[in-house]
Amino acid sequence: MKNTLLLAFFVALIPFVSSAQITLNYNLDELTKYNSKIIVEQGIAQTVMGQTQNNQNDQGYGITLTLASSNTDSYTLNMVYNSIMINSPMAGLTYDSEKATSEPTGALKAVASIVGTELNFELNKYGLVNNVSGVDAMLDSMAKNMGLTDSLVTSAFKTQMEGQYNAESIKSQMKKTLIIYPDKELNKGDKWSADESVSVPFSMNIQTTYELADYDENTATINVSSDIFTDGGSMTVNGATMTPDLTGVQSGTIIVDRKTGLVLSTETEQLITGAMNMTSPSEMEIPIEISGSSTTKGSIE
Repeated sequence: MKNTLLLAFFVALIPFVSSAQITLNYNLDELTKYNSKIIVEQGIAQTVMGQTQNNQNDQGYGITLTLASSNTDSYTLNMVYNSIMINSPMAGLTYDSEKATSEPTGALKAVASIVGTELNFELNKYGLVNNVSGVDAMLDSMAKNMGLTDSLVTSAFKTQMEGQYNAESIKSQMKKTLIIYPDKELNKGDKWSADESVSVPFSMNIQTTYELADYDENTATINVSSDIFTDGGSMTVNGATMTPDLTGVQSGTIIVDRKTGLVLSTETEQLITGAMNMTSPSEMEIPIEISGSSTTKGSIE
């Protein structure tokens, strides 16, 4: 009789255990200080006139986020760059602010000046980024570090840099540090999706699916997979007009802090293939393959 009652007790518990749910979103306060370092490594293979060229393009940066103000559904965050790294031999740019033993020269002066730059943006509790400000001041700092004093030269330099450093590109950067959460409770195995567009280095649409893989009292583990498509927009590279025709996939794992919603780590792999179609000054199809990885390490003080 006792065994029968014990079995009935456990059976009765099963529905309650299996229906356990959690809610994930951003929950920040004035004491929140978040440090994050992102490293993106890419190998680029392109075939030009029958010759395959292999190039490396690595970028990384460290940031600190603090809360400037908040309301019911969103936060205004202050972001400071505290490190910058670039390794692009093809462009002649190699620099790591954390390892540099001498003052940078040439174009690297502009890259180095990013360290210490402050930006502000709004983040809602589900991970959407809006109202990025401070980019113009960052461009002024880059121009000053380059020693530019002539107003016309400074304006031309800033116009050139705006193609890489603008509100949309900053949003794209933040998507490597943040995650989009759903407005619902979650069980293990539940999925949600987010579509986003990025403009740097060229216009792409990224369709991402998230899956709650596991969680404990402190953290949640999320599997992520993305389909990547270019949307037909053109770009100018060294005076040549290019139209990317690329598709790709990305997958990996994200671990987040359940209390704040902030990302503690990410590891993703990416593969993009297709062609860059040159339309001027001449017509040429350049097959290209981009493979790479991205890692994020975050800490909360």
